[in-house]
Amino acid sequence: MFKVFIAADIEGTCGYVDWAVSQPEDCLHREEMTAEVNAAIEGALAGGATDIVVSDMHMLKQNIYHCRLSGRASLISGTKRRWMWMDTVQACDLVFLIGLHAGGGTQAAVLPHTMNTLITSLQLNGIEAGEAFISAACAGHFGVPVGLATGDQAFVEEVSTYLPDLQTVVVKEAIGCCAALNFHPETVKQKIRETARDAVKRGIKGKFMPLCLQEPVALRMQVTWPGYAEALTLVPGVRRKGGREVYYSGTLPEVISVISLFVNWISKAT
Repeated sequence: MFKVFIAADIEGTCGYVDWAVSQPEDCLHREEMTAEVNAAIEGALAGGATDIVVSDMHMLKQNIYHCRLSGRASLISGTKRRWMWMDTVQACDLVFLIGLHAGGGTQAAVLPHTMNTLITSLQLNGIEAGEAFISAACAGHFGVPVGLATGDQAFVEEVSTYLPDLQTVVVKEAIGCCAALNFHPETVKQKIRETARDAVKRGIKGKFMPLCLQEPVALRMQVTWPGYAEALTLVPGVRRKGGREVYYSGTLPEVISVISLFVNWISKAT
């Protein structure tokens, strides 16, 4: 048995260059997101995977067409999850990150941000942590490595700095923060399929190492409005520095809880 966990976002898919005015996303972009996930599923199964769990991690987290998923894959959807978008990863053997984007503030990237634009900086143990880093750290907490990541050129360069042995696929190159040179979707899906197959073969052989953060994990988070920082200080152990910056130190599950509290509840309340 070899189980693959696929965390899937939409900003790093082919053709996506600006956020939707309202949610859920339009059908065209949801179809492309589902298609790129399917390419990863098909490649994973060809490489020897026996079971697939897909986690929708974009906005309301109800974007992937479940009925169209290949390989009878299971789907986790919906918001306000304990581990953000990585719940049940502990039951898996390898992680794929499909359609992700660079972290907030990254130059020459398509829609760079970290969870939402209300967070201007987020560091774990002094490392600027985008969504891919958070994903890898959550998986690594349970001893599960990341084997494949897809997205724009800036994202691939970012994730390769802390996961140097990672298999990657570039689907587009930024022309501006809301513009890109997009490679053809069929070319992208074929490359994802082939790379996913190779990643699982390497994963079965134990060629990937999990990203494990030393505990206690130090969280530093800067937000756009002082009221957000004030609300976070209601959590025991959260310290405030200046108007918009908070600090916290604890186990990784405790740190993820603080981040999840902000993203899923505090930022949604205003």
